[in-house]
Amino acid sequence: MKRPLITACVVSLLLACGAPVFAAEAAAGSLAKSAISQEPFFAGLVTEAGRLKAETEGFTPTPSLLTHPDFQTYAQAIRALSAGDLQGHITLKARGTDRDLKCILTGLSRDLPIKLTAIEAAKSDADMKTALNNMASLLSDNIDVIMTPATADSGLDCTVEFGPDA
Repeated sequence: MKRPLITACVVSLLLACGAPVFAAEAAAGSLAKSAISQEPFFAGLVTEAGRLKAETEGFTPTPSLLTHPDFQTYAQAIRALSAGDLQGHITLKARGTDRDLKCILTGLSRDLPIKLTAIEAAKSDADMKTALNNMASLLSDNIDVIMTPATADSGLDCTVEFGPDA
């Protein structure tokens, strides 16, 4: 199971990329942004992840959420963001650049449906709260890895992480 490895890679990259510095700059109001986050496609991923994070945090953590008419629209948007992250991976792979971000976008594209499945499988208010919090955290990671300027190359290799098709 690769899930712990993906999480470890995201955490490692955030630390390697200066996430604490990023947080301090955000608090100070002088947010440094990566060059890639200025590209319309990647800026769109950030915007959509932010919108979905806010929506996730606004849900009442109860299994009845799954029967709400807006939940299916939300689920479709999560799947679309997952597909967008994979497209970002493909774009960066074609450029031959941003090896770490390319790999992390693959991990995010695979983790989003897993987190959605956990929400859909929640049987209690506590399970739903945990699943929603995990989704909100992953959406926050989706934003941070695109927005944060890389300060180091962690040496992530998507082929090693995800197989020869990555």
